[in-house]
Amino acid sequence: MASGTASAAEASWDSHKSPANEKQTRARPVWPRWKKVNKEEVVTHKKLGTWSHLKGRDKKHKAVKTRFVFDIKHDAEGKMTRYTARLVAQRFNQVPECDFDETWAPVSNAATTRALFSVAATTGLEGHHVDVKTAFVIAKMDKEMYIKPPDDVDPKVVEEMCRLNLPLYGKQQAGRLCAFKLDKELKEMGAVRYKEDPYLYAWFHAVHWRVFILVAVVELIVAGEKQNGVEAVKRFVSAKFEVRDMGEVNDFIGMRVMRNWAAKTLTLSNPGHTATVLEAIRKDKETPNKTPMASWVRLTKTGAGLLPEGNRCAGLVGSLLYLSTTTRPDIAFAVGVLSRFMSCPEENHMRKAKGVLRYLRGTTRLGAVYGGSELLQGFVDADWAGDIDGRRSTTGFVFTCNGGPISWARKRQSTVYSSMAEAEYVAAAMATKELLLLRKLLPPLGVDGGAVPMRDDNLSCFALVNNPEETGRTKHVEVANHMARDYQARGDVAFYFLPSADMPADGLTKPLPSPAFTAFWAAVGVGEDLGVAARGAGLGDPLLGEC
Repeated sequence: MASGTASAAEASWDSHKSPANEKQTRARPVWPRWKKVNKEEVVTHKKLGTWSHLKGRDKKHKAVKTRFVFDIKHDAEGKMTRYTARLVAQRFNQVPECDFDETWAPVSNAATTRALFSVAATTGLEGHHVDVKTAFVIAKMDKEMYIKPPDDVDPKVVEEMCRLNLPLYGKQQAGRLCAFKLDKELKEMGAVRYKEDPYLYAWFHAVHWRVFILVAVVELIVAGEKQNGVEAVKRFVSAKFEVRDMGEVNDFIGMRVMRNWAAKTLTLSNPGHTATVLEAIRKDKETPNKTPMASWVRLTKTGAGLLPEGNRCAGLVGSLLYLSTTTRPDIAFAVGVLSRFMSCPEENHMRKAKGVLRYLRGTTRLGAVYGGSELLQGFVDADWAGDIDGRRSTTGFVFTCNGGPISWARKRQSTVYSSMAEAEYVAAAMATKELLLLRKLLPPLGVDGGAVPMRDDNLSCFALVNNPEETGRTKHVEVANHMARDYQARGDVAFYFLPSADMPADGLTKPLPSPAFTAFWAAVGVGEDLGVAARGAGLGDPLLGEC
């Protein structure tokens, strides 16, 4: 009877959803597991000396309240990995310029992360994953602050306030102080910090050669040409901090990393996040769509059929935005268009958002695939006056390296332009800005830093880039938009014409019919991850639905 009751209780709660408070946590059948990690968290703080006891209360200072936050960690496949309990400060009680000055967290650029993985795929770099435990409490506080720990942490200080010595999770400046501490220790080891991305380091050694260290808050990717070099860096980091050695990288900041050493390919995907979103909206059993948005769709603001719960639509689009900016450029246009209407979403917008989910239903395991030998190259396009409401144009560009996408974007232009040539010229300038960063970033990773080929499908734009003469039709073009012409003259970029039928960036500016859309994501390096190949399954077979 007890076993049946426990099973029923376990089935009554969602294992993917974290509890909102300690009361909900205690009501779950797995409370003993959380209780264990809760005690470990308290022991760690006492060992590190996170706070110091003060006798009585200091009326000059206000103590910030704290509480435990309980969470369930999942891997990139969506499988539960462990339970966590963190003592967190209530950051909303902190006063700017008094309790903190600046805030940020050490997170590498997404393009840097993908570029490192693309280089690792073709050069055979060994990549390992290291997780720093209690990373935010490794530095010292920069301000005098006081906290009130929960009553069950230390019953002796129920009526006392404690001075905070180390930053807790939730403190506004915790991430920034953690970044300073990590930077100091890595530099003492001899690592060099790159100016192009402050959270990418390189460690050079006569025996171990070169080792890259990529930082994302509390997680590190250690990638080196020799296994011994990777192990040497991990030993140094573990000597300075308490870490969890995850071995060869399989999951990183929500991405699934799968590698085929024999074929020299590497895939980045988000199957777990995709499955979670589908289950939340109950689209995990729907008939899949062929494309995320039908080619005839042109969304507008009508003011009719406003959703009573707009936050639900905004939450869905936010989840899709994460996918579209990490490993899924194939849904970038559809999600970007939907995000324009999140202030007042309508029923039609929600239907189109669910259409994207139906497309993901059939392409759960698609992701960025790296493994070719191609150097950095770019593709840029513009959809002139494609925005029905404001008649503004849409820019789309994608940069690929070693066969896969490392940077892409689609953005509505800020001004209405009177011709297709002008819109394409502005798009070329926007793409050139991103190219300048990539051109500086990739040479330290071992990629040739010569003139980057950029392909555009508009001959008028091509003429504007290659000819400095002004005419009556172009004298009103803003000075900033002439940067594409300037950097081509310097030799940093080389523009080439590419017919529209072969332009991969076309899928980032407008919805495409199914055959053209399939060619688009294949051209930019999107494909099935190794999880599908290992099971002998194929994507695309069940894609029978209509948008």
